[in-house]
Amino acid sequence: MRIRLGTRKSALARVQAESVAKLLRELDPTLTVETVLLGCVGDKDKHTSFQDIGNVGVFTKSGEEALLNREVDVVVHSLKDLPTVQPEGLVLASVPKREDPRDVLCGLKFDDIRGNHHKIGTGSIRRAAQLRSFFPDIEIVPVRGNVPPRLRRAVDKNGIDATILAAAGLKRLGLFEDSMECLNPQIFPYAVAQGALGIECRQGDRDILRLLKAIECKKSRAETDAERSLMKYLNAGCNLPVGVCSTWKNTMLYMKATVTGVDGLKQIVDYATTCTYGVEEMGKVLAERLLDKGAGELLRACTVNGNKKMVESLLKA
Repeated sequence: MRIRLGTRKSALARVQAESVAKLLRELDPTLTVETVLLGCVGDKDKHTSFQDIGNVGVFTKSGEEALLNREVDVVVHSLKDLPTVQPEGLVLASVPKREDPRDVLCGLKFDDIRGNHHKIGTGSIRRAAQLRSFFPDIEIVPVRGNVPPRLRRAVDKNGIDATILAAAGLKRLGLFEDSMECLNPQIFPYAVAQGALGIECRQGDRDILRLLKAIECKKSRAETDAERSLMKYLNAGCNLPVGVCSTWKNTMLYMKATVTGVDGLKQIVDYATTCTYGVEEMGKVLAERLLDKGAGELLRACTVNGNKKMVESLLKA
């Protein structure tokens, strides 16, 4: 059996795709897995902010089009980039074991930021907002692009003093170092589905669905289903200031969720557990609680069709 596996062209995307190909070959050594490189808007334009591009499907649409056009059989996504609703005919078939979901501070220690007017590079509104909630005097410098050049800017102090990157990407690329600081997710929650891969395929391809389900991690699927349900019912995109921290106690999943104002002045927090709800219901209930507390107003301030100029000015403040 031959499987055409679609992926973005970046070094990280290729490593992620190869990890999935390896799982499939280990499951069935007779499989032939061919990697197909796909372009996307987010990779072609590394300078325009996500708010100007539009943050829904920036990194995933081309892969889904390739699936629908039968140019590939499966696509490997960074699950945090995948919209919560799939196009008709496609399905999120599998979530392999999740890598470390935490954020990592590169170039400085967290406790050294306060009071020094440091420049921190990030293209993430969530990271910028959460940083401002701790350090209102910092300057956020918009930084986009692949992991290695973003890390290099922080190491070389090229216009920034530090940057925040995902632990998962650093570890997959072999770039994580002990001198880097993994941020406590109870204090600095990570993005929905950060560190997880999502494997998408056509709904009717039963043989491929069976193979993909066999390489799925049940706990990783439960965590990300709950987190993505939260995002769905908040009606929020992947680049809005929504943070989560999912933890397990025996068979029970606990989730903390936050929505932070882009200026860092207000953060809304709530909690839920599968002791009371199923994973998708838990995400829905958490979203409803956050919205009842005013999260919708904070999110609307960040939308492309909302107060974009305010967001841009705060990012440059």
